[in-house]
Amino acid sequence: MFLVFLTGSLLGQNFFPILGGQRAGTSIYTFLKIGVSARAEGMGEAVVALQQDAASIYYNPGTIAQFTGTKFSASRIKWPADINYDYFAFTQKLAGRHSIGFSAGILHMAPMMETTEYLPHGTGNYFIYQDRFIGLTYGARMTDRFSFGITIKHVQEDLAGYQLSTPMMDMGTFYWTGYKSLRFSASLSHFGSQSKPTGTFEKKYLDSETGEEIISQTEFQEFSPPSVFRVGAAMDVIDKPGRVMILALQLNHPVDNAENIAAGLEYTFIEMLHIRAGYRINKIEQNYSFGIGLNIPAGPVILNVDYAYSNFIHLTDPIRFTLGISLK
Repeated sequence: MFLVFLTGSLLGQNFFPILGGQRAGTSIYTFLKIGVSARAEGMGEAVVALQQDAASIYYNPGTIAQFTGTKFSASRIKWPADINYDYFAFTQKLAGRHSIGFSAGILHMAPMMETTEYLPHGTGNYFIYQDRFIGLTYGARMTDRFSFGITIKHVQEDLAGYQLSTPMMDMGTFYWTGYKSLRFSASLSHFGSQSKPTGTFEKKYLDSETGEEIISQTEFQEFSPPSVFRVGAAMDVIDKPGRVMILALQLNHPVDNAENIAAGLEYTFIEMLHIRAGYRINKIEQNYSFGIGLNIPAGPVILNVDYAYSNFIHLTDPIRFTLGISLK
C-alpha cells in the first residue's frame, strides 16, 4: 500500500521532468524505435538484461552468446494508420564461445494517393513509403558470466521517390553478477552517421533587391539516427518448480527525446504459459502494456507464440504477434 501511494505521489508531482523533451523530432529512421518483439513489448521493453528469444538481439546484441542451439523469431506489428511492420531474426551458436545472427525488418503501407492544395481529393498519382533494415550480428561469451555482441546493419528509407540510407551499429554486453539470478546489461542501438535524402529540391525565395522570385536547387538537410542507450537489470524473484517470476528494470536514454524508465514483469507457469506486464515512466504517448505467451514443445523443437498489447494515449493501440522456434 505504501509503494502504491509513493508511486502515485511521484508521478503526480512529475518526479521525472521532461529533460531532453525539446529534442523530440530531431532524428530520422524513427521506425527503428518500434519494438519488434511481442514478448519484449509485453514487459514494457525492459528486456536489455533478458535473453528471451532471437529478437532479443534487437535490444541487446550481447544476448546472442547466451543462447544455445538455433533460434528463429518472426513478428508482425499492426501500427496505427494501417501501417505494418514485419521483423524476423535468426541466431545460431557456433563452436566454442561464438554465435552469429541475422535480422531484418520492413515497415510498409499500401500506396497512398497524392494530394495538393488545389487537388485535395487526389491528383490520380500514388506514392509509397517504406523503411527497412538488414543486420548481421556476432557475439562471444568471454566467461561464464560475461558476453558481448555487435550488430552491423544497413538502414534505408523510401518516400515518394526520395531515398536515404546509412550503415549503423548496435553494441551490447550481458553480465551475470553472481548474486542469485541477478543480471546486468547495457546496450547502444542505432549508432551511425548523419544521413540525408539523395538528390535536391527546388527552394523558392524572394530576392531582397529586385523582389523577384528565385528558384534554386538545394540539398536536403542531414539528421542523426535515433540512437538510444539502455542499461538495465533483471532477476528471478520467484524461482520454484513450475513457477518463475522475472522482474526487470531499465533506464533508456534516447538522443531525440527525454530519458525514461521501463519496468517489466513476467510470470511463467509450468514452463508453458507466460503472463507479462510492463509500465513506462516519463514516456510520452505510451504507458502500460501487457502480453501472453505459450510454449509448445515437440521433441527437439519448441514453438513459441506470443501476443502483446500496448496502450497509446492518442493513437490507435498497436498489436504485436510473434512466432518463435527453438532447436536444441
